[in-house]
Amino acid sequence: MYQLGGFSIINAWTFFNKRYEFLWSNFNKTGQDLFSFKVLQHKVVAMSGEASRITFFNEKDLDFSQGYRLLMGGLGDIKVENEDAGPAMFNKRLLKIFRRDRLQHVMPTLLSDINKRMDAWGMEGKMNPFKNIYDIVIQLTVRIASCEELADDPRSVEKMSDLYWRLEKSATAVGLLLPWFPGTAKKDKKQASEGLYGLLSYYVDARRKAEVPSSDAIDELIADGADNAIIVEFVLNVIFAGVVNTGMICCWTLLYLSANKEWKGKAMAEVKSLLAAHTTMTSSEPMHQRLSRIPFSAWEDEMPVVESIIRETLRLVKNDTALRRNLADNLQVSGKTIDKGAFMAYNMADVHLNELFYSEPLKFDPDRFTAPREEDKRGNIAFLGWGAGRHPCTGMKFAKLEIKMILALVLSRYEYKLVDTSGKPPKQLPQPNRNDIHQARPMGEPCFLRYRKIVD
Repeated sequence: MYQLGGFSIINAWTFFNKRYEFLWSNFNKTGQDLFSFKVLQHKVVAMSGEASRITFFNEKDLDFSQGYRLLMGGLGDIKVENEDAGPAMFNKRLLKIFRRDRLQHVMPTLLSDINKRMDAWGMEGKMNPFKNIYDIVIQLTVRIASCEELADDPRSVEKMSDLYWRLEKSATAVGLLLPWFPGTAKKDKKQASEGLYGLLSYYVDARRKAEVPSSDAIDELIADGADNAIIVEFVLNVIFAGVVNTGMICCWTLLYLSANKEWKGKAMAEVKSLLAAHTTMTSSEPMHQRLSRIPFSAWEDEMPVVESIIRETLRLVKNDTALRRNLADNLQVSGKTIDKGAFMAYNMADVHLNELFYSEPLKFDPDRFTAPREEDKRGNIAFLGWGAGRHPCTGMKFAKLEIKMILALVLSRYEYKLVDTSGKPPKQLPQPNRNDIHQARPMGEPCFLRYRKIVD
């Protein structure tokens, strides 16, 4: 297997700081489907191509959690080494809190949360979706993953959000590659980790002392016998996944629709159709209350246009690098050997932005998923937006619901358009920064949404 030359610290530094650029420049330079490099004392194998993809997502001895433990950082200080905190148990608990009946029950509260956040925007103005929409997603995720007392306390939610972003920003190349270095990142990581643990532990203790148990996630975990460390880690992992992925897709969906009037019109028509089918059109109720009367099954099954829009946004934006560790004996891929213990990295653009699968891959075109085109079925595992193989996204059901509810309320209540810092329409739609592994924020100048409320 081709091994990158040069200083290993430089390769590792670029991998952490400019991951997308590092991987694709080296794939292009070497002409290889696989190449290796070092991160600290560890070997990392970068993979591309169909054989790599099939192995990466289907091989049973590739460990998901160990891959991210070394190469992502972030929540390391508050992880606990316990079998009870492994991926299988995490997914089991996730499925429990994302039960259909539980989501149906909490939907009116979630829509009320969205409404309160949007009411704070006022009748018109200019907002940064990568702040305002993310705030909504954090609120919804805290609601579903913790307890009512925390979700109903705006100051605690805001504090949690601030600590979360502080922790996210502390995951720098310096902190990951030089953990002994006493820099600002190390200090911020420690303080944010301790702050998050303390904040959540306070609410866990409060729920333990409550006389009447509730159906909230923390209470269900307490009933399962989980200790504070397990509960805190679970809640933070749910929030981390929800904020990173759901927030990113919500923001970019609004941006893409602002630049595509045809698809924005189709999405608005679908929301109106849903309201007509399940609510009284002459109702004087606020829009969020009308939307709350739509059954969960309709949100799941009666929004094919929005489903395609979300899928296309995922294809264009979710091109991060999935990580694994090989725990098996030496693994053979395309005639090359991946040693036991090696880490593996697969960038999703290998398929999502590949013209062998998707025509005009940089174009926003949700029709590509519908018959007769069905471009996502052109090859083995050609769409990775919701996970694949042995690691499908356990939280997909809730993530889709969040995105659809936020979109429905924005499209039915506001007129909006994309503007630049000066308030003018940008010359072209911003492109996601594919090196931004957590948010894929737009490259270049900041962008905003100018909005005007037209319906209560």
